[in-house]
Amino acid sequence: MLTAEEGRAIVDTAWRWGQSADGVQDCSHLVHQVYMVAGYKYPYASSFDIYAGNENFSRVKIPQAGDVVAWQGHVGIVVDPLQHSFYSLVSTGLEAQDYAGPYWRSRGRPRFYRFKVEDSGSEVVAKAAVAPGAPKSTRQHKETIVTGERSAPEYSASNRAPKAASERTAAINSRVAAATAEARAEIAEVPSSIIIGAANKLPTRSEVAVAISELSSATGNILRSSDPSRLQMPVVIYERLDVERVQIKRGHGWALLRMDSKASIAGGRTELKPRRERVRWELRRTETGWEAVAPTDRTYVPRDVAVRHLAGQLARLTASDGAAAHEETIVRQESQLANLLSALLENK
Repeated sequence: MLTAEEGRAIVDTAWRWGQSADGVQDCSHLVHQVYMVAGYKYPYASSFDIYAGNENFSRVKIPQAGDVVAWQGHVGIVVDPLQHSFYSLVSTGLEAQDYAGPYWRSRGRPRFYRFKVEDSGSEVVAKAAVAPGAPKSTRQHKETIVTGERSAPEYSASNRAPKAASERTAAINSRVAAATAEARAEIAEVPSSIIIGAANKLPTRSEVAVAISELSSATGNILRSSDPSRLQMPVVIYERLDVERVQIKRGHGWALLRMDSKASIAGGRTELKPRRERVRWELRRTETGWEAVAPTDRTYVPRDVAVRHLAGQLARLTASDGAAAHEETIVRQESQLANLLSALLENK
């Protein structure tokens, strides 16, 4: 596993890297890209996947700098375990927070994971690489929005609820490695709801949007099944979502979303027609905070997440004995997946 020195190098790389908070970043993509820039390569995993356990990380009881801290629905990078500080994307931007503070305690007990450097599922590349355009000094620490080592007074205290920013759809990354049958069998059950923020404040439209995006990203795990066309619940693959209105009365409410979809899978058929639809998501107040509840009649998955899982499906089929023998069923599935991926990757 990562040594303490290597862990501090990850934190230092994140500092030097620096990236605009206005982009398409989210908490799990941020962690993934920081590790990639630092030279520790692993297939992207959502916060739900990491929390449930990922083959490229080992769970540890005592964290060190550079470890991943995870809740169901949020991840970050440990900066200083003595100060309980970690860096991640929150609603106020990318900054350090206290994972032992009141807000994060309300999210439940976090889990800590350390990267397995010599694991067969991971690939270590040139270490301590610096991204193009990274600052040459650390004089802009206060403006840097990725994790970094700060002295105790500099990281944000828990006197305000940070409201974890969620996993928005992001640019499609590098090629997808085919998962093993064991990995598919260990897919964690995806929750049907996600915490948005503290219970004493009404959720805003932007907070609802990023929370729903995060939950939808994790829901994409259902596309890892052997044949996505046989899924019982319809799957809508969307390219963009916007929260048009949030309506709340007392402890209950609704969020009206406008969603631009690229394709849908339902009843064994794949429809490649772009659509714009309006969807209502239930909002309800719980003891730990407001939460968004996913619709029960269909599943929504972001395009980049769908591409990653469907590409993995196609890779597995291509390498199967059935494909080598040109079995009709396998060839048909390959054709369907290839056509769907082609449509999803089209920009127009």
